[in-house]
Amino acid sequence: MSDAGAMHGKNRNIQFLRGVAIVMVLLAHASVMLVGAEADWWDGLLQRFLPGVGVDLFFLISGYLMGATFLRKQQVFEAEAVYVFYKKRIRRVLLPTWFWAAVVLLFSVIEPPRGAPAYSLDTLLGVTASAAFFFANVFNGLHETDFGYFWSIALEVQFYLLFPLLLLLRRAFWPAVIGIVLWFSFANPFAPEWLFRANGLFMGLLLWKLSSLGQFRVVERDIEAMTASSKVLVIGLAVVSASILAIALEPYASFRWAATTLVLAVPFMLAVCSSEAVFGALSRPFEAIGQISFSLYLCHIPVWLLCIGWLDGQPLLPRVTVCVTMSLIVAGLSYRYIERPLMEGRKSAAPAGDGTAASSIAVARAGRSG
Repeated sequence: MSDAGAMHGKNRNIQFLRGVAIVMVLLAHASVMLVGAEADWWDGLLQRFLPGVGVDLFFLISGYLMGATFLRKQQVFEAEAVYVFYKKRIRRVLLPTWFWAAVVLLFSVIEPPRGAPAYSLDTLLGVTASAAFFFANVFNGLHETDFGYFWSIALEVQFYLLFPLLLLLRRAFWPAVIGIVLWFSFANPFAPEWLFRANGLFMGLLLWKLSSLGQFRVVERDIEAMTASSKVLVIGLAVVSASILAIALEPYASFRWAATTLVLAVPFMLAVCSSEAVFGALSRPFEAIGQISFSLYLCHIPVWLLCIGWLDGQPLLPRVTVCVTMSLIVAGLSYRYIERPLMEGRKSAAPAGDGTAASSIAVARAGRSG
């Protein structure tokens, strides 16, 4: 297989994992679409199985790609490179987050369905402001609402702000990253710790560094030698195990997120080190969902709340079907008209000769070329 073909397979696998991650997040939030005994039953199930670890899978991907797209070319702090880095992050994250944070204000004038909490304008202004300025994890720790899901975007942006500054440490950069992982794993000073679980972001960086070492080629060859069915089995078991482990280790506070992320690192590295699409044609639906995963994450709660406001009293199956379908449609529109134009604008500003395919290959190459 050509290098381009191998990189395409790896890109597909990462996109597939994004699809898996957002589906898990949707499952974690599914009680928003449920009422009465349905919601109680689902909440009881979530006491045994926590699909919310899909967020930690997103963090792993983001941390790894940070090494692939930035550290691979930038070993020391340079003001111009850091400026370009921040400009790209702002273009990618800021406007979509602002748009959907503003949509939240609609719920101050919309009558909630039966059993759903009503929020004051002051509360929703707090949600919107904290989401827009990326301290939603702090706000959500003080004021729990249905819109607390902005916490993970805030934490990721906080990571983006801190990450380039660590380059000022020069040779102490990687020891500092290891120290941060250990700090958040055993002595997270923030509460509640689940809103500040940056473990996955920094562990993703470490995975990129590990995969860039020459010694890692032995592991990579062993992964390539595995059969597709073996990889599918291991990936499935690892994702389920991580969801169960997050519940089992709940008494251990922040350590459980480190342990969960280590388990999720298994399917992640299987995907990154496989030159073929692990799930073949079956991965296409998840890849499609992964493509719009950021927009879907931003819009699903507002869309679901609006839908159940109209469908209050309807049977379970049509209610959930409409909610999920509408969130996918709205996410597709958000991706097409808000998120994608910003990404395309960045590509059009690239120097001549920087084709989309070449850029994708460079990103996916990540840990191979360090």
